[in-house]
Amino acid sequence: MMPIPADPASPKNSATCGMSFPLLSYPCCRTSIKLFSRLQTLLVCFSLLLIYPLSAQAMKPFRIGTGGKTGVYYPIGKLMAMGLTSYAQRQENSVLKDYIGVAQNSAGSIENAQGIVSGEIEAGLVQADIAARIFGGELDIQNSRDSNSIRAIASLYAEKFQIVVRKDAGIQRFSDLKGKKISIDEPGSGTLAVMRIILAAHDMTENDLIPLYLKPVFTHDKIAGGQIHGFVMMAGVPMAAVTDLQDTGVSLVPIEAPVADRIYRQYPFLFPGTIAADVYPGIPAIPTVEVYALLVVNERMSVDVAYALTEMLFSEGTSRLLHDENVQGRAITLATALNGISIPLHPGAKKFYREQKMLE
Repeated sequence: MMPIPADPASPKNSATCGMSFPLLSYPCCRTSIKLFSRLQTLLVCFSLLLIYPLSAQAMKPFRIGTGGKTGVYYPIGKLMAMGLTSYAQRQENSVLKDYIGVAQNSAGSIENAQGIVSGEIEAGLVQADIAARIFGGELDIQNSRDSNSIRAIASLYAEKFQIVVRKDAGIQRFSDLKGKKISIDEPGSGTLAVMRIILAAHDMTENDLIPLYLKPVFTHDKIAGGQIHGFVMMAGVPMAAVTDLQDTGVSLVPIEAPVADRIYRQYPFLFPGTIAADVYPGIPAIPTVEVYALLVVNERMSVDVAYALTEMLFSEGTSRLLHDENVQGRAITLATALNGISIPLHPGAKKFYREQKMLE
C-alpha cells in the first residue's frame, strides 16, 4: 500500500442536546468551529423554546465537552446530558432545574480542560493524566494562569490506548510505525499528548512517522481505501472507529510491558493495561497503557451545583441510561467513582461522597 500526500482536513464540531436534538457538523478553521459550536448551543435552546415554550423559557445550557463522534467521550457525554435534563425535570427543587444538558463535540481532553478553565463549557471529560499535567502547570493551555482551577467530579472508566492499523501494512511492533502514514489525532486531544509520550518512550518522534492530525471519523475512508496505514486513539473499548473497520481488516499494535512500565514510572496516571481478546472479534489480547477518564468542572462552580451534578451522575435514572445504552457506560459506578482521581475533588463532589461514607 503506497502512502499518498496528506489531504488538508479540518475537524468538525457539533453540539447535541441531552434530549437528542441532532445538529449539523461543519468543517472549518478552529476559530470558526468555536463560534459555530456556540451557535449550535443557542440553536438547541431556541428549539426547546419552540417545543416547550412555557417550561423552557428560563432554561440554560449545561455544556459537557466530549470528543469525536466515533470515540467514546461523545456517546457517554450525550447520555450524561440526557440524564441531566431528565433529572432536572424530575427534581423540581434541584439547582439543576433550569438547565438543559448539551453534549458538545471537541478535540478531546485538552480542549475540554481549556473550555472549563475559560468558562466556555460547564463540564467535560478529561483523561486523568492530562488533568494532572494541566493542574500542575506541566502542560500549557490557553488561560494557563487559571489551569489549576479544574476540579474532579468523578472517575468514569478506564480508557485504553489503541493503535489501529491495516493488516496488510506490515506493522507488528511499535517500531514498525516508522515511515508509515498514521493519524495521531488533532491538537487539543489527549490522544495526541499520550502518543507523544509513547513515541518518546520508544526513542521516536512524530518525524519518524508520516503523521496526520485527524479525528478517527475522518480516517475511516482513508484507511478503508488504502490511503493511510492506521490511526491511534485513547478511548474506552469497544470503539466504533475500530468496529466500523472490521470488514477492511485491521489489527492492534501492542505497547510492550517494559515500555508501559517506564511510562508509568514517569506518568503515574498512565498505567499498564490490556485490551482483552475478542473485544474486537478475531483480535487477541493486546498489552497497552490505560488511563481513567474523569468528569471535570471549574472550582468556581457552586457547591450546590457540583453536588447535584454528582448526585445526578449516580442517580438511578442516569445509571440505568448509561448501563442500557453504552457498553462503556456500565463501568460508571459509584463504587469506582474515586479510582484514579488525579486532581482535587470539587467541594460539592466531596460533600456527596462524604454522605455516601466514601470519604472521611
